[in-house]
Order: sequence, then C-alpha cells, then structure tokens
Amino acid sequence: MGFFVCGMVIRFIDMKYRSILLLIHLISAQPNLDLDQFITDRMDSGYIPGLSACAIINDQVVWANSYGIANITLNIPVSDSTNFLLASISKLVTTTAIMQIVENENIALNDNINQYLPFSVINPSYPETEITLYMLLTHTSSIKEDLTFSEEYSIFGNNPEMELEYFLSNYFTPGGEFYSSNNFYNNEPGEDWQYSNIGFALIALLVENISNQTFEEYCDINIFNPLGMVETSWHFDDMDELNVAMPIEWMPGWEELGHYFIPYYPSAQLRSNVNELSSFLKAYMGYMPGLLNEELLTQETIELMLVEHINDGWSWNNMSEGWGLGWYHKIINGKDYWGHNGEMWGVLTEMFFNREDKVGIILLTNGGDYYGSWYDDVMAIEDSILNYVYEHISIMGDLNFDGEINYLDMEIIIDYLFNNIILTELQITNADLDYNQRIDIFDVLLNIDMSNN
Repeated sequence: MGFFVCGMVIRFIDMKYRSILLLIHLISAQPNLDLDQFITDRMDSGYIPGLSACAIINDQVVWANSYGIANITLNIPVSDSTNFLLASISKLVTTTAIMQIVENENIALNDNINQYLPFSVINPSYPETEITLYMLLTHTSSIKEDLTFSEEYSIFGNNPEMELEYFLSNYFTPGGEFYSSNNFYNNEPGEDWQYSNIGFALIALLVENISNQTFEEYCDINIFNPLGMVETSWHFDDMDELNVAMPIEWMPGWEELGHYFIPYYPSAQLRSNVNELSSFLKAYMGYMPGLLNEELLTQETIELMLVEHINDGWSWNNMSEGWGLGWYHKIINGKDYWGHNGEMWGVLTEMFFNREDKVGIILLTNGGDYYGSWYDDVMAIEDSILNYVYEHISIMGDLNFDGEINYLDMEIIIDYLFNNIILTELQITNADLDYNQRIDIFDVLLNIDMSNN
C-alpha cells in the first residue's frame, strides 16, 4: 500500500457539518422493533409511565428513543428533549465542580473541610478526627442522614426552597433546627463506606464558599454553558414546566407526586434530558473537542476519579463493584462501566460508560411501582439497549459492520477518498480514526495498523 501513501494526492474531506441528530435518525430508522417491544413490555411490567434513553459510541449518539407519558394530567408524551429529575446522577455534576476547584489548587482532597466552611462539621463521637473532601467524595465521612424533618421540607408539592448554607449550618451545628445525634454514624470518619447525600450537599457548599459564587452560578459558567447544556437546571422554577417529566408512582394506580424540592439538592435535584446529558458523558469519555483538557477536567484528574478508591464488597441490587471519586464502578453484561444511578420518589435513572469500548448509556424514567419490579425492569431495559448497540452498531474502524477491523474496511476508506463512494453517517464516524473531524490518508494508515493488531 506504499504507493497510495507516497503517490496519491490526499483529498481532505471537511466533516464540520456532521450532525448528531441526523445520526440518531439514521440509527432509529434501522430495524429495532424487537427492542422497542421489549422496552414497552418491561415498562408495562414495572408500571413505568415514561422513559427516555440514548446510547453513545465514541463521540456520537448512535441510538435514542423515548416512550410513554411525561405528564398524565396534561397528556404530554416523553421526547428526547423532555427534562427529568436525575436524582443521584446529580452527584456527578457536583463532583465535577469540586474537582475543577481541586485542579485550580484552591482545595486539596485531604484538606479538612472545616477550613472552608462558616461552621464546623464534627462527628461528636470522634471530635479530634478531621473530615476531608476525599471522605465526602468516597462516602466515608461518617455523615448520616436524619431526615425526620423531610415531610415538612422535602416532600411533594409547593414547599419553599431553603438556602443551602442555612440548611447545612442548622444540620451540623449543635442546637440547630435540624441537628440531631443521628446526623453521624458511630464509626470514625474515614473508616467505613456509608452512602451520604448530605455529604454531597456539603461539597456544593464548599464550591460556593471557595468560588464566591452560588452553586448554580458556578455550574452554569463552568460546566453547563461550555457543554451546551442550556436547559439543564438545579431549580424547577428556572425551567419550562410543560417540558419537565412529572414524578409519578404506582400506588396502585398512577399518582402524580408533584415537582418537589429537597434542601440537600446538590446531591439529587438536577433536571436535564438525554440530549444534554450526552454532552456531559461524552466529555468524560474524551470526545468533546476543546473541553476535556481545557475547560472541563484534565485527563489526569479523570483518571484519578475513575479508579476504585473504595472496594469493600458492598453492593445493593448489584449497583456497585467499587467507588471512585463521586463515580462508581458497575458491571453490566459482564463489562466494566463507570457512572451513577439515581432513585427518589417517582424517579429511577442510569448513566454509565465503558472506558474500553467507549460505549455509554443514559436512561431516565419518571416513576413506576416502587415495591414491585420497577428496578428490575429498568435494569433489563438498560441491558437490552446495550446488547442492541453491541450487536447492531459497529466499533471504530469497522465500516462494513462485520464486527472486525481488516483490509475490507481499509478499502472502503480508500474508495471514499479516491473513488467518491458515498458513506453513511455511521461509516463516516467509524472512519475518522484520529478524531480530527475529517477523513484522510492518516485514517487509512491507522486502519492498517489496527488491522495488523
């Protein structure tokens, strides 16, 4: 093939107009009726009113679809732009914010958090033991959730919002409105893993105090705006009510719960849609040009976050194999994934990606039968989408969709460059092996190298 490299004039093809939406339509047009039927059947089984999901390979959304109803009363169907309450997926954004601040050396992982707070967080059983940012991110802070006040401040309907600092200062200060001896576990900070939503609310307050911005402002400027997440918001009042899925539970019979507020909102109250969340996930997958090593986080930081810091064998519903910083490790279909799920009143969500295959999935629901098969049905839907992606959508370099990278794929690239054959959008995506948004002779060389390996 040397004469191709040395003798031919390279024709560079500008790919700046590749459209994610076009690719979505392309993939959706492929036969997937069996998948759609499986999803709707499991939604019926779990009494899931609405669901929106997408799958990502490399830098492209390769499959996306929405099902069911977002609002029963108003009869609004779910679309891929419908915003859902994300529950604990929110923690990944909170983690991103504080890790940006760590990168800027405004705080270190092993710093005592009290030096950045207007009040002290002290486990009364271990008053001499410091609580660090690292402990908050790994759920080892010994901070417990005593939410006996939640019926007044956190349940459904029109409860007023509460300032984050007010809530947390009263939660951790003896004599405060929400202070209790049950606000801490009996174990020493740093000793054991215990999931803590309150800990992630503290992380957000650290962001506020160090940045001198509200948490919402910080996220808008440093995360959402750079990623084009213009509809994503921490507060319902900032959103179009008609485009937000209503949390619903099966009682039996579907009952709309209302758009509720919780005072520890940075741990669980973000609302977004699969379109915008895909930008966030792709940034961590390494396929948002200009963001990964510049505006979001460095690769070094991401590597630190996506490695098991805690692995004590704990698992709930096979949720986790181990915990990184904010993110957790999960096995799906025998493959390693990193991400987070979310579960609240009328909410069950999933967002994960496989680092080796560069495959990601986002799945959002607005309710189901909490005491029935809801969780199992969502997990089955997640598995089925990923199976579909692996079976029907090829890997990078595979242009003829035979599951292999070989000389046949190289010939397709050459024919595209020099014989003007037409490629599908998916083929174009798979052919761009150096991710420079064009197909050229260097992609041929990379294909040769991949074929030989």
